[in-house]
Amino acid sequence: MFTLVTEKSRFFRIKRGQSGEEVEKFFLTPVGGAAFAGRIIEVKRNLSVHIAAVGDTYRTIAAATGCGEAALRELNGAKPVYPTCKIFYPRKNN
Repeated sequence: MFTLVTEKSRFFRIKRGQSGEEVEKFFLTPVGGAAFAGRIIEVKRNLSVHIAAVGDTYRTIAAATGCGEAALRELNGAKPVYPTCKIFYPRKNN
């Protein structure tokens, strides 16, 4: 048995009854993959969300947000883009 010692605010353990969508909405961070009780996810900071519209692709979202297409795919786990899906991208620091 071991104990993970790290910043508490950087990681989150999904609790029983929580869905991936709930966690994404609360932390504004992608869950990527199945959300199940006990899974630990990294909470990424400084992310914004883009709600996809009809005809959006990673390429069009990358152009609109100023982020690279490959970076968007990696950050979102290469999930398919469809209308109303949430695509996370790094927030620009002004």
